[in-house]
Amino acid sequence: MKIFHYRDIAPQIFNLLVRRRFRFQFELIPYEATGLSCRKIANLFLAGLNQYVLPRRPLGRPVFAQVEPANICNLSCPLCLTTSVTPSRRAAVLPFETFRTFIDELGDYLLLIVLWNWGEPFLNPDLGRMIAYARARGILTHCSTNANMRLDDAQIRELVASGLDTLIVGVDGACETTYQKYRQGGTLAAVTDNIRRILDTRRRLGADRPRLNLRFVVMRHNESELPMVEAMARELGVDFLTLKTVDMPAIHGADVDARWAPDDARYQRYEYETGSRRRRTRAFHCVRPWKRVTLQAGGEVVACEYDYRNDAAFGTLSPGGSVTAIWKGEAAARFRGAFHHGDNESPFCRACTLRDRVAEDCTVAQVF
Repeated sequence: MKIFHYRDIAPQIFNLLVRRRFRFQFELIPYEATGLSCRKIANLFLAGLNQYVLPRRPLGRPVFAQVEPANICNLSCPLCLTTSVTPSRRAAVLPFETFRTFIDELGDYLLLIVLWNWGEPFLNPDLGRMIAYARARGILTHCSTNANMRLDDAQIRELVASGLDTLIVGVDGACETTYQKYRQGGTLAAVTDNIRRILDTRRRLGADRPRLNLRFVVMRHNESELPMVEAMARELGVDFLTLKTVDMPAIHGADVDARWAPDDARYQRYEYETGSRRRRTRAFHCVRPWKRVTLQAGGEVVACEYDYRNDAAFGTLSPGGSVTAIWKGEAAARFRGAFHHGDNESPFCRACTLRDRVAEDCTVAQVF
């Protein structure tokens, strides 16, 4: 949960200060930020101090941003909170004007913007404009999709031309039966067709972006298909194949781990007590309220993406407003002041699926 490990930054000091470039990983995918301004470099070091001093009002500005383009989805995945919980929020797509206000204020500080949360990003018709606007400010962009929309040729050309750095495509099975057990309402055929068309357009335009990351969430019913998924990923020609542990919110019942967790311990999010699917307790240190800024589709600024009902929203950003004033405001300061390294009374903290996990990242393997 560290913003950055300074042991990883130390070997890059020359490149960072002289060549103005910085390499890092996010969800095991490599990124390189180039042409960094002095302001962005200074903020990188200043923001990194937050993980040690944990001030009520963070030092500097956020380095990462998570922005929710839409909180609605075209699928009904059984464990996803978009289906089961977030309908308590009003359905929304983030207006481009709100996004522009957000980027105009933070563009000189952000290294990476993650464009997804609880919903399908491509349901926002302004997604391509948002990506291009962030890239124009030198911000690396990372998005995710279930790829079950019918994207026409113009939409795919816009996606490739936008400059999107990486696109995750969720593929949780090598055959339709397995795929549709979790990705309910979708088809594997639609996903592979969109992958092929994006890669074909990328080749025709002579582009090397977006890099496609085929993401396989390892679950009890699909873990046997991993070799077939790898073969499919190689045949499709995607850039990466990564494996992620399954997110199992407690709201789905005490037996959720027994029903969904894989048998292979390498792909289990938690360590279990012998002979059961009861999670072993582990120390949990969370700095998300300092690490990033999270903007919901309705404009709400929250502590992290796991505040999926906006129970502790810091405020709401509107066009022309100030996200920094919200992120460092009184409501945010009170929340951080009562935040104790992950041992918190907030309902979404108590139910957080990052608690007790074995690995630091939910993405646990890059196959290629």
